[in-house]
Amino acid sequence: MTTRAPLIQVEQTPNPDALRLLPGIRWLSGPPVEIAPGDASAKAPLAAVLLAIDGIDRIMIGPDFVTAIRRSATFPWSGLKPQLLAGLADFLFSGEPALPGSLLPEPLPPAEGGLVAEQIVNVIERHVRPMLARDGGEATLLRFDAASGIAYVRMGGACGGCPSGKTTLKQGIEQAIKRYVPEVVRVEAATDEAGPSADSRARVRSWIAARWPRFNPAAGRSSPS
Repeated sequence: MTTRAPLIQVEQTPNPDALRLLPGIRWLSGPPVEIAPGDASAKAPLAAVLLAIDGIDRIMIGPDFVTAIRRSATFPWSGLKPQLLAGLADFLFSGEPALPGSLLPEPLPPAEGGLVAEQIVNVIERHVRPMLARDGGEATLLRFDAASGIAYVRMGGACGGCPSGKTTLKQGIEQAIKRYVPEVVRVEAATDEAGPSADSRARVRSWIAARWPRFNPAAGRSSPS
């Protein structure tokens, strides 16, 4: 008896440094998870296999896809693609979970901005995330500034560093958010200071520092004036 090799589709994305691979199965519930070497999640079976490939900078595991982002164009896809396909096929044959619950990253603190921020997050989950997933991308609201009406969104996966990222942000994400949340004047790109490779404690410290600049989380007290 022979075992049929899994049919894995490979799609180009608008980002020349990112590929989207579709294994034909659904392996994750919830939002996509971006993983870089050094993350706790990098120990997950799927991440460990793909991040071991020289030239792969990070991956993003979505509900039914994985986006692989290369370090630079000096690593041609002609060499990386066969390794990605072989690694993904071996993983699928193993029957292991893509991202065990014990290795799921802790959720980020709620985005700043109160009720309006909650509404923006809902729009991203319902309307923006499915649109970006088709290109192997992701978007996360970091904060909403009520005074200026600006929503700061971090783009990840294939959207992170994509040459057409600004167009996607303005013509896709901004229009969708403004349609449903009139309090939003515009959407700006933001970089998560903690980054995908930082641990959850660093992300929490970054969030606290942004919200209460005078508070020093490391020392547990307010900084002197």
